[in-house]
Amino acid sequence: MIEWLKGHGRLVFGLIFVVVSGLFLMQSPPTVSVNHIPHLDKLVHFALFFVLAASLHLAFAPPVWLGMLLLIAYGITIEVIQHFIPGRGAEVMDVVADTLGAGAFYAALWGFRRLRSRA
Repeated sequence: MIEWLKGHGRLVFGLIFVVVSGLFLMQSPPTVSVNHIPHLDKLVHFALFFVLAASLHLAFAPPVWLGMLLLIAYGITIEVIQHFIPGRGAEVMDVVADTLGAGAFYAALWGFRRLRSRA
């Protein structure tokens, strides 16, 4: 499976990018059941940007600073666009969650590489 992902990294990234963009730009965001979970949207932002960072790395392997810059710019762009979509809004904390999600991927990658180099 890992080899397939490596061989099709750009396709995987493109599909994830399209799906994530669609989710963030829907006019009415999906609602959680009656039992609303506080700050669930921030967890979703974190998780989606973790996955975006992983797929970006798999597809293009940019330097960490460039990957973070691209993902932060994308997060800011999504929030600006959401400001103009009825039923949506822009939140600085969403960009913070996006940044933390992408940063968590790169931190995990760094840790994985460090552990692997010691073996």
